[in-house]
Parts: sequence; structure tokens; C-alpha cells
Amino acid sequence: MARKHVVIVGAGGHGREVAEILYSRKDQDFAVLGFVDEATHLQKTSINGLPVLGDWSWFDTVEHDTVAVICAVGLPEVRKQLVQRATEIGLSFCNAISPSATISPAATIGQGVMVFPQVSVGPNCFVGDHTIINVGSTVSHDTRLEHYVTLNPGVHLAGNVSIGEGCNVGIGAGVIHQVSIGAWSIIGAGASVVDDLPQNVTAVGLPARPISTREKGWHERVTGVTRQ
Repeated sequence: MARKHVVIVGAGGHGREVAEILYSRKDQDFAVLGFVDEATHLQKTSINGLPVLGDWSWFDTVEHDTVAVICAVGLPEVRKQLVQRATEIGLSFCNAISPSATISPAATIGQGVMVFPQVSVGPNCFVGDHTIINVGSTVSHDTRLEHYVTLNPGVHLAGNVSIGEGCNVGIGAGVIHQVSIGAWSIIGAGASVVDDLPQNVTAVGLPARPISTREKGWHERVTGVTRQ
């Protein structure tokens, strides 16, 4: 079976970290080709030894069944748009899971998932497609992360927590046992979520309380980019 070629969408800081995760795997059955990024100043450059292959039109130059992509952009709303764009042209997705992460064999992990160093995912957790679990975060037993969730560094989720699609949970935030957060909500850095939160809110503080609410579908009106 031929080795799959992996392309990282997004050459920003997050993309560079994902590249290091991919290179740290000892069981590689793939080869990392480089980045695709829309930023004109990055074209024909090399970043940490990996080339920026071009903008999105680069995919027109290759057979789609020979490459897999990972959308390494931190913002969930942008990541979802990029994933939809990749899906429309028939691209497949791979995961980037750090060898220093601990993932229960009883956990369910989707596609296009990025799990950073020193992460712990407990038994019977569900990690949805294209979700990011950043450095030092913990996801305790029976917790459910829907698609496109971003957990920033040092987030701690207790057991039986439910995080809705596209939520962006800020660095160092915590969520107590059996609490749910609605889709496309944003949780501020260091917040402590002790009660259920609805969809589309921004919540901050100790304990976390909503300070604003966005209109339903706000994430669909954000202009997609390939660099963050």
C-alpha cells in the first residue's frame, strides 16, 4: 500500500505545531508534504523545513486520492469552512495525535482531530471530527465534544460534560461535572463553568456568565481564511 501524503492547511502557529506532532509519530505511514496557505507573502517559502506548496489552487495539481489533509486553523468557524471546501473536492482527512497524549482505548475519536502533547482523554469520551484538544488539557470520562470544538491549552473538563459543535473554550478554563455548553459558544480564558450555557453566547468569569449573545448561524457568515 502506497504511503499517503499529508498536507497541512494553514501555515500559522497552529499549523506549525501540528506539523511537529505529525513528525513526532514513530509509526508514520504517511509523508508530510507541506502547507497550503492563502497568504501571498508565504508562497514559495519554507517554514521549519516544510515548504508552503501554494494557495488552495495547489490541490488542482494533484490526484486527490493521493493526499490527505488536516485543517490546522484554530478558529472553529474558519476550520469548518475549510473542511467543507476540502470535502467538496473529495479530499480525505487525517488525525494529528501526539505520542505523549493519553487516550483511553474506550474513547471514540473522529477524523481530522488534533490532540496536542500532555493531553488526557478518558474512557467513553467522544471527540468529534476536526476538534482540537490543545496542550495539557484533560477530558474526563463520558464527556462529549461535538465536531469543530477547540479546547485551548490547559482546559479541564470533568466527567459527563457536553460541549456543543464549534465551541471555543479559552486557555485555562474549567467545566464541572455534568455541565453542557451549547453550540458555537465562546468561553473566556480562565473561566469556571458551573452551570449549563446556551448556544451562541460568550461567557466569562468565576463563575462563567454570558456577557453577549450572537445571532444564530453567525459562524456561517465569517469569511474563511487558511492562515491564523
